[in-house]
Amino acid sequence: MAAASPGISTSPHPGLLARAAALPHLCRVLLVLGVAIRFRQYLFGHSYWYDESFLVLAIREQGFAELLGPQPYNLVIPPLFLGILRWLFEVGGDGELVMRLPAFLAGLAALFLMIPLARKLVGGNHAVWAFAFLAVGRSAVLHGCEVRPYMVDLLLTEVLLYATVTLIDPATSPYGQRWAAVLLCLVGALGPWLSFPIVFVLGAVSLTLALNFWRRSSRRAWYLWGFFNGLVCLSGLLLWWFSARHMYYTGMIEHWGHKGWGGFPDWSKPTAICTWLLSRPLEIGQYGTKELGSLVALLALVGGWALAKRSRTLTVLLVAPFALALAAALLGKYPLADRTTMFLLPCLWLLAAKGIGAIVQWGHARKWELAWLGLVVISFDLLWLGARLIQPEAMIDFRGAYEFVHSQRRNDDRIWAQTTVVYQTYYGKEAPVWTDSQFGEAELGVKKGRVWIVASDSHNNFRQALEAAGGRVVLQRPFNKLNVVLFEPRDLSAETGQNSGPVATEALRP
Repeated sequence: MAAASPGISTSPHPGLLARAAALPHLCRVLLVLGVAIRFRQYLFGHSYWYDESFLVLAIREQGFAELLGPQPYNLVIPPLFLGILRWLFEVGGDGELVMRLPAFLAGLAALFLMIPLARKLVGGNHAVWAFAFLAVGRSAVLHGCEVRPYMVDLLLTEVLLYATVTLIDPATSPYGQRWAAVLLCLVGALGPWLSFPIVFVLGAVSLTLALNFWRRSSRRAWYLWGFFNGLVCLSGLLLWWFSARHMYYTGMIEHWGHKGWGGFPDWSKPTAICTWLLSRPLEIGQYGTKELGSLVALLALVGGWALAKRSRTLTVLLVAPFALALAAALLGKYPLADRTTMFLLPCLWLLAAKGIGAIVQWGHARKWELAWLGLVVISFDLLWLGARLIQPEAMIDFRGAYEFVHSQRRNDDRIWAQTTVVYQTYYGKEAPVWTDSQFGEAELGVKKGRVWIVASDSHNNFRQALEAAGGRVVLQRPFNKLNVVLFEPRDLSAETGQNSGPVATEALRP
């Protein structure tokens, strides 16, 4: 991964580790690992979780025309992504592998695209680290195996960055520049319908092209800039009118505010706003690279400084998406925390890789070997990847818990399921189950007959409440982050002489 890039020095660094980082073998090893873990996790087909279930139910219940406008369950999902899922549902049903196919394919495409993108934007021996962050990153792997658009967000960011750098690179052939311009316009028109946060990257592309064209003063270039911006504005206005304006739901600020996920600051306290602003780069780094995300954020700052000395245009391209998203969050329009930051990770990783290269150069001038820094940063995610190749991430095993209940239940048994939406995804909206808000019904029901509860293993209060209501535990089985517990009336147990028997506890499911 040592190809040249516009405005960036690619001088080689001596040293064993530095030469190893430059070898194509390292990139090939990371590529094999990245592809293998994605297929392993995807084909494992773990259970739906509640965010996915809301989306699957919406797709199942609505036709194509209904995917425009307000969506049920407070969903904030781009309509074209919904349309792709609806088409897959009609073709192949709503199984986990079918519904997760768009995210999986987007994740694979992003993995391969990062190789030439890092060559162009980072250059030198250390372009490989930008690819490494994506190849072994836990968030990138797991979001590539779920029914959500976050990997599409990341892929479209890469596409826009690659097309922009190709277009402004003087070394690009006229044929290549034409194709880059077509790609930019295509993503400008369709991208917002696939990914809401891609508008921040489109804004950064517009600023970057304006800076570049200002120096060239080409009338043809300015025509392209005007056409691109007009296309983006028209697409954005149509999207806002038909879909996006309907998706601000009551409680969104509270859900994503300082008392929730932290995507919006606490506007009542100026000091809290400052703290929130300073913590955003760390939040993004931590989400993209677990355990060492703060170090990645610091490396990105170093990389931004190093890149700015050589190409202000490219610096704007990588930094402006974060600035625009930050402004939107301050205005209460887009939450910037956790998974909503996925689209910014390519920018962060590219800057961090540039930062690693700058630090290695600085160390080389002092005869220090610092090329091991990249290996340190990916070490925790690399260990996670190795473990997950052996045993994939099971997430919350709702499906396994429900299957066990249905294999053991009697016809007159009742079920209360925490996060009922997942149960309804597997057994239908009309399935006879007490919902989250009907726990009182379960407390009354346990006085008359057997009641199954499926709840988080951290919520023992449900068990205590049913025992206080007159129930007795006769069977329990732990699943991954869940407990299945069967209750029967204590009076019934006394009548049948069962109250002295032991509780049947089964081992954790492998």
